[in-house]
Amino acid sequence: RNSEEEKELTGLVSIETELREIRDELLCVAQFWKPNINDGVQITAAPLWKLFQHNLWQKKLKKTWEELEQGKYDWSHMAYNIWPERVLKKCHQDRSLSIAHDVEADLWEEVEVPAARGKGKKVTWQPKTMTEAELDAYIQQKLAKG
Repeated sequence: RNSEEEKELTGLVSIETELREIRDELLCVAQFWKPNINDGVQITAAPLWKLFQHNLWQKKLKKTWEELEQGKYDWSHMAYNIWPERVLKKCHQDRSLSIAHDVEADLWEEVEVPAARGKGKKVTWQPKTMTEAELDAYIQQKLAKG
């Protein structure tokens, strides 16, 4: 091969390597990536941050991905798809999360408690009383259903 052919071959090998890396990244993300319109573009695209060439978007999406990993967006469907155990445990502590993930009826209940200053009773929402083992069993059952 002459120098021009070598240069072309090097370029083609580089493109092949890049395409393989993109394929591998997409196959990895495809295991859990189930986009939901309610999550918004930024959270939906966050797992794909490595594939964005626009530097500002890549940095923003990487930051969003890191925040997703840390639990900042556990209200999102993306967080539930990737870390369902963590999210469901938080749902038992935070009613708004349980509403977002449609598990409020399973994890929360209305309880009648004394009103302030002894003026009758009022109804309030509280997490259902569950041991750690019962909560873990619920989570496993929920995950088995899909």
